[in-house]
Amino acid sequence: MKKFICLLSLIVLTNGVLSSCSSDDNSKPAVDETIPETTIVSSKGTYLGTETNQGKFSILLKSNDTDFQLNFISDAIADKDLLDATLKGTKYTVGSTAALYSIQADSYLKKADTQLKIVSGDVEVSKNADTYTIKGLLIDEQNTSHQINYVGLIDIEPIYEIEYEIQNGWYWGDDQYDYPNIGEYMTFFTQGQANKYGELEGDGYHISLSFFDVMAPRQWEGIKIPNKTFKASSKNELGTFHVGTKEEIDNGNPGYTFAKFLHNDSSKGIAKESFILDGTIKTMDNAKGQEIRFNIELQDGSRHIGKYTGKVKQGDEYTISTLKSDKTVGNLDQGFLEYKGKSPVQGKENNRWELYLLNENLTTYPEYYWATEGSGEYLRVALYTAVGATADIPVGVYPIGEEKAGNASTGGGTEVGLDFGTWYYEMKNDDYINSAPTRTGTVTVAKEGNNYTIKVVAVDDRDNTITANYTGALTFVNNENRPATKTKVAKATKKDYGKGKIYNGAKNFKNKK
Repeated sequence: MKKFICLLSLIVLTNGVLSSCSSDDNSKPAVDETIPETTIVSSKGTYLGTETNQGKFSILLKSNDTDFQLNFISDAIADKDLLDATLKGTKYTVGSTAALYSIQADSYLKKADTQLKIVSGDVEVSKNADTYTIKGLLIDEQNTSHQINYVGLIDIEPIYEIEYEIQNGWYWGDDQYDYPNIGEYMTFFTQGQANKYGELEGDGYHISLSFFDVMAPRQWEGIKIPNKTFKASSKNELGTFHVGTKEEIDNGNPGYTFAKFLHNDSSKGIAKESFILDGTIKTMDNAKGQEIRFNIELQDGSRHIGKYTGKVKQGDEYTISTLKSDKTVGNLDQGFLEYKGKSPVQGKENNRWELYLLNENLTTYPEYYWATEGSGEYLRVALYTAVGATADIPVGVYPIGEEKAGNASTGGGTEVGLDFGTWYYEMKNDDYINSAPTRTGTVTVAKEGNNYTIKVVAVDDRDNTITANYTGALTFVNNENRPATKTKVAKATKKDYGKGKIYNGAKNFKNKK
């Protein structure tokens, strides 16, 4: 009997200890399975700011019939990180004081027209990658308990100084020398009095800058700014927006791509113009088009937090070809072979050549830098050979690409008259009506006796395939020592958004005669 009593006492004591340990474990909110769980279906977050080194978060959790407005006190967010605000994963308890990791007493729930204060309870917040889990028990002022459970994203936005309503922009593509295969998305945002281009003219706010990122695919069909987080950089690199360095700005270096900020308010005597030196810009899809969020640092050390939501315009200034479909060039009846001498580019060990292949109804004038008149089609094909080839071009297949011996040149420049490399042209009554630079493809050269067979299969910058064939003699023109024309390619200024009128070589030639 004594052994039985001792065993019974030990069991009672052990249960008491376990019960005590269980009651002392407050690491997670209690879950009462008798209370129906409220499933949260959506969320919205706002970072309200920092007070006494603590961060204030407003988190709205919505179920099918009830909204829970929870105001958290958590870790503060640094100013530079306001576009990436996150609520720390930990336990939060409803309290009357603004203690760290608490839910403030001004939190409430709203169901239909009834709004009730949340007076007690706690929730556990955790975060895995971009997904939050918020789970716990909340009690309202009518002593009704609410078991909440949410798993999903919470987009926590800062309070914006201004929300922009006007946007305009132009896609310039890459620069084959300075930033090849990196596209420039020049754009600006305005809120206030604007001109027809959307530039600020009067009171309001304005941001102008250029994003640099991957090239836009099929840009002629529509362009948007890539969705990502862009960082400030003085170099034109992927995932950046271009800012000037302090040295460049102080020296007055011209930089149309330097990011700028304007704020005018005539009633307060504000006329602020500042370069942007640093910051973060986030772009994302939105039901209205795209959403652009700004956290930018200005020259005076201040920050501007803004947002644009709406359709994003990016005019295509990169596509040059006027062709709308594939092109098979008609009969080419006359041909010229021009020797231009060794490449003037430092480090390039190759000679340069150009072929001119024309319809019979066109007349070209080699002595006037190949000015052409009439009606018809023609191609200029630029080839690169070894430096030993000075009297003729070797037979073979020339891939269209970079400048090196054995290649054909891509079509460079912006329009007729500001062009070089391999191009297709169509003229009518001395005027250019179509033109296309080549981007890829091949040029095949064969020769039998004095007759050449030349086949061009090229793709332009609108993905049109251009096919041309020529068979016959080539008139040799030696222009090794002729000075090159100076046709500097320049982008339009911000006041000139078109590509300009097509240069009329024939009319220019006639004026010279």
